This record gives sequence, C-alpha cells and structure tokens, in this order.
Amino acid sequence: MELILTSRQYRRRFFFLRLLKYIFLFVIGIANLFPFYWTVLSSIKDNNEILVNPFALPQRVWKFSNYSDAWRDAKLASNFINTVIVTAVAVVIILLIASMAAYVISRVRPSFLLYAFFTLGIMIPVQAMIVPLFIELNLFGLTNTRIGLIIVYVAVNMSLSIFILYGFLITLPKELEDAALVDGCSNARTFFRIILPISQPGLATVGIFAVLACWNEYLIPLVLITEHRIKVISQGIQNLKSAFITDYGLVCAGIIIAVLPVIVIYVLFQEQVIKGMTAGALKG
Repeated sequence: MELILTSRQYRRRFFFLRLLKYIFLFVIGIANLFPFYWTVLSSIKDNNEILVNPFALPQRVWKFSNYSDAWRDAKLASNFINTVIVTAVAVVIILLIASMAAYVISRVRPSFLLYAFFTLGIMIPVQAMIVPLFIELNLFGLTNTRIGLIIVYVAVNMSLSIFILYGFLITLPKELEDAALVDGCSNARTFFRIILPISQPGLATVGIFAVLACWNEYLIPLVLITEHRIKVISQGIQNLKSAFITDYGLVCAGIIIAVLPVIVIYVLFQEQVIKGMTAGALKG
C-alpha cells in the first residue's frame, strides 16, 4: 500500500528538513567564526587575562594599545606596505598573463594539450619547488628582492589562474569574436576591447584567490627574504614572538591587522567571485 503524503504532512516534513539544514549551517558557521572571535578578543587583552580567562571580555582594561604597539613599535607598518606592494604587482601580472593565455588556448587556438600543460602546475606543491627556486633566484641575484618574490608568486599562482579563466572564457558566446572580426578587429584588439571587459567575474575570482595566496604566503618569503626592510607581514607577525616570552595580545593584534584587508576585499567582491565560479554551470 502506497503512502501518500497530504499537503500538510509534506509542508511539515519540508519545514523539518529546512530546520535541520539551518541548524547544521549555524553550527558550521559558529565553528568557523569562533577562532576569529577569540583572536579579536585576545587582541584587546593583556597576557594575564588571556591565560586566566581566555574567552571572557577584558575585566580590567581594554588594551587597544596592542594595535598601535604592533603597528608602530613592532614595525608591522613596513611589513604591511611591503606586502601591499608585492601582492598588488603580482596580482596585476597574474591577471594579465593568465587571461591572455586562457583566451588563446580556449578561443583563438583551442588546445587541450596546452591547457593540460598549463594546469599541470596545480598538482605540484610549492614545498617541492622551494629548494630549486632558492638556488635559481640566488644564481640570478634575486633573493632578498621584491622582484624575486613577485616572480615566484606569479609562477606559483599561474596554473590555477589559467584553469579558472579557461573555464570562464569557454562559456562566452563565439559570436563576439565573429562580430569583432567583421569590424576588422585583430585578436589582440578583440581581447582588450571586448573579452577582457566582460570577463570581470572570472577576473575577480582569480584576483581574490591570487590576493589570498600572495598575502597569506609564509614559506616562500621565509626562504627568500631575510632583510627586515623588505619582509612581508606574515614574517612580521612571526617576529612578534620572543624566544622566552610571547605577548599574545600583541600577536593577536598583528593577526587582525593582517587579515582585515583580505576580509574587506572579499566582502567587496564576493558577488563577482560567485559569478565567476558558477559561470560554466549552466552551459549547454
């Protein structure tokens, strides 16, 4: 005998499933936000309060001076500026080269072999390349330079960038190039005048991933950069730790200074990122 649900029973079951889904998402959200909450809370406390009562609000004084101490006295300001310069230049180069390469292998001269060759780098971890990279850059005198760090960032992030942009560009209608060809546009002019402006969602996605990768990178600058004047912010935060005692409030303040710009950038461009990641979902 078949069991036929009435509309009321169906609505109850549907409401119950939705409730379970939201409870699950709420728990996952809390689990992800809790470390950030604890870091913010610890950044305005001194060591004693962090160690005695780590999850409570400050009882004696709200130590906002941790931020100024980290920024000025611990010299995070210079590390921050170095990171901004290196990340900005690297991301611009990544977007330009990756978009041109993806355009050629997806629309001008479609080649799955070239696509596979370019994206092969995704499977190679940067840890496996760090020693050859150091030897090569040292040979050309590019260690302890922003240029050397930028070159490595571009090379490391190129494969994933081409992979994402290739998937976005193949969804664009072919009629765009046909119309441009009738108007007498070359491939280069078609790319810069037509394809690039309408590829903003894909470029935003690649840009966000590249910013996150370059901004948060620690191993590569740790190996390539030893001079304090050109160290990046991840190294600056590490330098906040002492060999004998660590001011955890100061360290947490440095972490918040480091992650805040990335959060702001993602919030501003999250809609474009979602569009870029789902661009090929409805194709066909």
